[in-house]
Amino acid sequence: MKEVKLTKKQELVLNYIKEYTAKHGFPPAVREIAKGVGLNSPSSVHSHIKRLERDGFIKKTNSKFRTLEVVGINEYDVSKEEAVKIALYKDFSLSSSKDTFSYPADRIPKNEEIFALELKNNFNEFKKNDILIITKPKNYNKYDELVIVKDNSLDLYTVQTKNEVINKEYKIIGKLHELSRKY
Repeated sequence: MKEVKLTKKQELVLNYIKEYTAKHGFPPAVREIAKGVGLNSPSSVHSHIKRLERDGFIKKTNSKFRTLEVVGINEYDVSKEEAVKIALYKDFSLSSSKDTFSYPADRIPKNEEIFALELKNNFNEFKKNDILIITKPKNYNKYDELVIVKDNSLDLYTVQTKNEVINKEYKIIGKLHELSRKY
């Protein structure tokens, strides 16, 4: 998959959505985006939103009012001001020399080890250079998404039952906690 390059208007729309969401706690309406970035037509905002969604920068849900959601960490979120450094690994063996990644302290689950894994390749809905934030809880719950190694490559596995026994052929890296996507 090739690297996605946004136009200036798409960057404006994306940044407006991120800033508005961080400030208000919910995403802007289409007309607010149009006004905020200086576009006259809601249909042009819709086309930018479709492109941003197609390229994985935002996603839309049908289950709630104002359905836009930023994919990954929103750098405009004020909670990021109190960041801590967590280990950043460059490969899924977790044996490479580790660097650090700044992560909001208030988003770290209590009593769980947490680290970041930078992807070298695309897999599932994730893209090269995405950073997966992974935790190591004591127990896995139903519907947890686990990052596993299967056939010497990364994969996702969704836990189906509360006390499910995970296939021993899989090496469990940990539970997917969050995604950070570089723009």
